Amino acid sequence: MAGVTAREVEERPCFLCLPNLPEDQKGILYRRDYLILCNPAPVFPSHLTICNLNHRAQAVNDHISTLLFLMSDLGSGWTVLYNGPGCGASAPDHLHFQAIPSGRMPAERETKERRRPMPVTGDGSVRVYRGVDLGREVLILEGDDHESMARAFRDLLRALKKAVVTEDEPMMSVAGLYDEGTLRLLIFPRARHRPAAFFREGDDRIVVSPAVIEMGGVIVTPVGRDFDRLDASLVEAIFSEVSLDAGTVAGLFEGLTFSS
Repeated sequence: MAGVTAREVEERPCFLCLPNLPEDQKGILYRRDYLILCNPAPVFPSHLTICNLNHRAQAVNDHISTLLFLMSDLGSGWTVLYNGPGCGASAPDHLHFQAIPSGRMPAERETKERRRPMPVTGDGSVRVYRGVDLGREVLILEGDDHESMARAFRDLLRALKKAVVTEDEPMMSVAGLYDEGTLRLLIFPRARHRPAAFFREGDDRIVVSPAVIEMGGVIVTPVGRDFDRLDASLVEAIFSEVSLDAGTVAGLFEGLTFSS
């Protein structure tokens, strides 16, 4: 329910900047540039927010290495999350990640069971897959080297920007997992932040605002009646609205080459 329009962001103090944190807020310094905090509105037990010490815009391209190191530093017990500034980040004006206990989102399991490899070129150190029959598009990168994974992610990001014709960061939600030396990124390319039903009036409104946790398969419903009436068809409709269409995703790999 966070207000994320440019005007709303401009008119409120940044709640992730150090001077605006609650007086009793405790944190853990991470790699000198980040602070690990308890999320004030946790979806899961031990839900963390990892925010940059400086006030800088939410953007992943220049900070993908931080996400990858968070994955390996926190270890296999955690899943690291990123929401783009236009599709789920409650603070689009302040760089931050999240972390939750691993195994809580169905997509973590489903993307291992239902995927197909994509034809790519490069040095072969990163494996690329596309999720199959998940109701929304998801691209999967796997590798054991931080630098190779960062390069492959940036290559994919460039292709996505070209596909959706934007100079800004293309809309995406990202989940990162680490297991037995393997780094694994689940990238959900997005078409919209919120479905049309979010903006309807009265009984027709469904207050579901998909961010990475929802794209991962856990639907958060702040309004009780929505919890009671959501069913498979409504969830599928929401996913189809906010996920990038299959044709555009398939076209990403036409002529795409990964850096060696």
